[in-house]
Amino acid sequence: MNQTLKWLEERGVEFERDDGIDIELDGKHFFVKCSYLGFFKGRIVLCIDFASPTASEPVKRFMESYTRIRRARYTVVVAGDEIWTYDVIKKEEVEDIEVQAEFEVKPDNKDFRIAAAYYNLIHCQCGVGDEGNSVCGLPLER
Repeated sequence: MNQTLKWLEERGVEFERDDGIDIELDGKHFFVKCSYLGFFKGRIVLCIDFASPTASEPVKRFMESYTRIRRARYTVVVAGDEIWTYDVIKKEEVEDIEVQAEFEVKPDNKDFRIAAAYYNLIHCQCGVGDEGNSVCGLPLER
């Protein structure tokens, strides 16, 4: 994981790779995930993903919705040297993360639709390079 996020660990946030979730829309199933989940006192408080600096906007859009689906408060997108931190409760970009376990986040139907639509746009179908979010062009049978 990116070393620049080490300050969150110092605040008590524990990171685990995201195993993803299955969401159902109109009878179809979609698997979506980010790179890491950040836990504080056993609760997901933030979702982290990585993007190419030239293609970070779709990743940010996906992560905003995905973070609400996971009922976390913050989304973090690392794009090269830039770290974008967004508070889904305040609905704004923030400089600092308030590490706390007490908050309420409610996703709506739009979040599920956005997550399903954007995930396939930003993640490589072959599964290689989860932390780059780019289509690598490699054959699926690799």
